[in-house]
Amino acid sequence: MLIRGIPVNLKLNTTVLMIASLIISVLAGFLFRFAGVGPRVNMLMYTTGIAYLKLLLLLAVPLVCLNLVAGVMLRLQFRSDGSAPVRLQVFHYTAIVGAAILGIAAGVITGPSFFPVYHTGFADLGSGWLRQLAPGALLLSVLSGAAAGKIGPEGEEARRLFRSLADVFGYGGTLLLRFLPAGLFCLLCPLIAMRGLAALWPGVKLVLVTAFCCVAYGVLVYGYQLWHCGKDCPRHFLRNFKPVLLQAFTACSSGSGEADALRSLRRMGITEDAGLAAWRCGTLLGKTGTVLYWGVACLTVVRYGNIPVSFLSMSGIFIWILFISLVSANYRGSGLYCALLLLFLLGLPLRAAIPLLLFEWLLDGLRSALNSAAAGTGAYLADKLGWMK
Repeated sequence: MLIRGIPVNLKLNTTVLMIASLIISVLAGFLFRFAGVGPRVNMLMYTTGIAYLKLLLLLAVPLVCLNLVAGVMLRLQFRSDGSAPVRLQVFHYTAIVGAAILGIAAGVITGPSFFPVYHTGFADLGSGWLRQLAPGALLLSVLSGAAAGKIGPEGEEARRLFRSLADVFGYGGTLLLRFLPAGLFCLLCPLIAMRGLAALWPGVKLVLVTAFCCVAYGVLVYGYQLWHCGKDCPRHFLRNFKPVLLQAFTACSSGSGEADALRSLRRMGITEDAGLAAWRCGTLLGKTGTVLYWGVACLTVVRYGNIPVSFLSMSGIFIWILFISLVSANYRGSGLYCALLLLFLLGLPLRAAIPLLLFEWLLDGLRSALNSAAAGTGAYLADKLGWMK
């Protein structure tokens, strides 16, 4: 387009669209509230938003299952070809367990908060049988991935088929998320009309807790590990790796900046082959940001519904989080799809996931940035401490 005779290329990315949708939804909600729009209009919009949310959930089941198969196959491949040393794998697995514990603890400490909702009858229609089949489908996916990874060279066609199907459903998930601004408008506008800005507070609290936990975990855990390599190592790493973290935050994907990550690692004195192997291992295993986000989101949403939390229920959530962390997915929205499936497995109604959709773009960016920090820290430590030899 031309602005005063000057050609300007305007490209609206997802983050800009989500921010605009949030602002428009709030303004339209207040307009509906002061104009006295009837409950039928609010219910129609809310029902449309819930229908979109149910589409996300229905796509989440095959998407997570297929990426679970791909994740198990990649882990077995790392073990068979020796491209990822055992100490690097232990480093990432230990960090994931710590992130899951911190996320669950932060979600419990957050405390209950009222979230206004409408009740639509069709939202949970047919969900009972799907909820019963989902655990078995996840276990079957792990078994299928292990079998495809262990079958040998004759199973290459099956492995290629699983990877292709995982990529197809992943691309379908990104296409469906393009309609998220419209779905957010249909969900948030009637809630603002009913409760005002109080409808935003649960989502704001979720973002604040997640951001604090991500920053604290990155500084205290990964900063402490880098400090063992030398007192100047944390500053050296952050100075060279900061563009990669910013790109992961804005693109909402930890795997989008691989070329920039490798260049940053080379500036830190890491060879290209060792950096590539350690980085890809970190993007698969170092999902600390995603695991932490799941823990905070699940427990916070459970507390929104004033559901009592016991040690047994927290242990079950912890096990499910570690189980879903086997998923191999680095594209935008993968954390949201897994979180939707986790909430579904916990028996929560579909409307409980609305706080996750309010600031999905920001939560996705936070978890992706910490995932990139985990992958980069692992590559840095593996090279400086001799793990790759």
